[in-house]
Amino acid sequence: MSDKNNIDTNVFMKKAAIENVLVWLLTFIGFGSLLFFVINYASIIRIKDNMDAMCDYAAHIIANEGTGADIVTRLNEIRANDVQAIASGDISCTSVLDTPPTYQVIFTAVTTNNSYKFYGQALQSTRVVFNEVNNETVTCTLTITLNNN
Repeated sequence: MSDKNNIDTNVFMKKAAIENVLVWLLTFIGFGSLLFFVINYASIIRIKDNMDAMCDYAAHIIANEGTGADIVTRLNEIRANDVQAIASGDISCTSVLDTPPTYQVIFTAVTTNNSYKFYGQALQSTRVVFNEVNNETVTCTLTITLNNN
C-alpha cells in the first residue's frame, strides 16, 4: 500500500511540475509582450514629440521670415533619426488673404507610413502662430516618412 501512495505522489508531482513550467512560460510571454508594447509606445511618443518640435519651429520661422526661408535645411537639422530626410517637395504652403485678416500661420505635419503594431494610424501635429510678416493666412503641410526599421 505504501508503494501505491508513493506512485500517486510521483504522478501528482509530475503534473505540478508541468503546471509550474506552463505558469512560468505564460508569465514570461506576458511580460515580454508588455515590454514590446511599452517600447513601441515610447517610440510613437518620441516621434510625436519630434513632430511637435518641428511644427513649432517651422511655424515660427514662417511667421517671422515668411515662406521664402530655407525651412527644409533647418527641419533636417532638428528631425529625429526615426524620420527620413525631408525634401523640398515634402512641404506645401498656401497663402490666403482673409477678410477680415486673421494673421495666422498654420503648420501641420503628417506621417505617411506607420508600421507600429499597436497603433496603425497616421501621426499628426499642428501649430498655429501669429503671422508677423503680413496679414495673410499661411497654411503649410509637411509630409513625413518614417524609417520603419
